[in-house]
Amino acid sequence: MFKVKKKSIIVIGIGRFGRGVIEGLFERGHDILAIDRDEAALDDVRDMIVSGTILDVEDDEELSRIIGKNNFEEAVVAMGNDFEGTLIATHVLKEAGISVSVKAASERRGIVLKKMGADRVVFPERDMGRRLAHLISNDAIIDLLELPQGFVVEQMEVGVRFTERTFVEMNIPKRFAVYVLLIYRDNQSILPQANTRLKKGDEIIIFGQRDKLELFELENLRDDK
Repeated sequence: MFKVKKKSIIVIGIGRFGRGVIEGLFERGHDILAIDRDEAALDDVRDMIVSGTILDVEDDEELSRIIGKNNFEEAVVAMGNDFEGTLIATHVLKEAGISVSVKAASERRGIVLKKMGADRVVFPERDMGRRLAHLISNDAIIDLLELPQGFVVEQMEVGVRFTERTFVEMNIPKRFAVYVLLIYRDNQSILPQANTRLKKGDEIIIFGQRDKLELFELENLRDDK
């Protein structure tokens, strides 16, 4: 999960949601161009972006020019309360053939944005509430949980490298400073023991620092034994 393809991404609107998107993209190594009408908002994220532009997106010609001179692979429109600006930005981005994720303030607005071609429509408060409810009701779904000081809990499928091997053979904590907390197999949870043998199709919940988990995942994804 941590070894991702670096992308060039434009984020339009830097409120709480937009800043959160920028923080997440920056942590994953993407190049970000940010646009906002407020210079102070841009200054707040300067250390995480490649460049920032002060612009009211209702100036669709200037927005088109900026998009045209860059090769963006993804876009995030995070102006949930400025619906007119959101519509304009979404239209310009889709005209340029860019995949667009859009923040919407209501279901009705989300429907309109979908009809305009938005690839993803996000309702931050609703979606986070539903995600939390989903996690509470289904213990087997944890994709990624970020903790303070760089620690994360992640769920991943066991790769070829670790299939049919026991924990005592792999010695994971000593080699990677990573800990396997739980194994999911055939909808059953298993507490790992030294002689527990991992099987093809197993999902494991692991805990450690982000950089350590990356090394562990690279080893897990190797296709040789």
